[in-house]
Amino acid sequence: MPGQTVKITAHDGVVLDCYLALPAGTAKAPCIVMSAGAFGVNKDLMEVCDWWASKGFMAIAPEQWSRGDKGAIPMSDDGRKRAMARIQTPGIADSVKADLDVTLKAMRKHERCNGKTAIMGYCFGGPFAVIGVVELGCDAGGSYHGGGFDKQLDNLKKNTKPIQIHWGDKDFALNPELLEKVKAACAHNKDAEIFIYPGVEHGYTQPESPIYSKAATDLSWERTLKMLEPLKNPPPAKAA
Repeated sequence: MPGQTVKITAHDGVVLDCYLALPAGTAKAPCIVMSAGAFGVNKDLMEVCDWWASKGFMAIAPEQWSRGDKGAIPMSDDGRKRAMARIQTPGIADSVKADLDVTLKAMRKHERCNGKTAIMGYCFGGPFAVIGVVELGCDAGGSYHGGGFDKQLDNLKKNTKPIQIHWGDKDFALNPELLEKVKAACAHNKDAEIFIYPGVEHGYTQPESPIYSKAATDLSWERTLKMLEPLKNPPPAKAA
């Protein structure tokens, strides 16, 4: 892994281990913050950060699971039980939001950041792509097999920034009624895109998972890259 571990102090004093991958050279670049799923910042997510760095972006994955059952856990039967327990922790959504917020603030001050940020969320982290653009000041967001979108409909109605939502049509976190509600909530936003991948299940972007779909993952990254490319060269600020 070409990235590095950096430490960021959270709102409650807990030190978050974060995997940071930087693009080659010294030029400033947009920063993508990754909101991990319930399995934590594992090899799969680190490799996603590396891929985005190879495309000219900073990419950082803060370890949101830095309290209680800490760190990355395996995608085994026991690991899945632990993962389910994590996402049922009281107050976990607020804790993750705060961790992402402090990470974004730190990255905006980083010498390599051009001031633009995006957020990408996976599974449990998916809805934080919406929270990131609406509540945390991110310039764009991407969600991949995200759960809990029924709680983000109001935020989607408020959002006017670029956002992509990616699901497989076999995802247990999605049903036809929810999909229609999400589409309706995004209807006002010309920069909102929803992509559905036929025959693809929950967690399809994770190579360690038995339901990994390389074809759907590659297409997801290609579509997201097209959305995020404009952040590399933002228009100059207008004179007052």
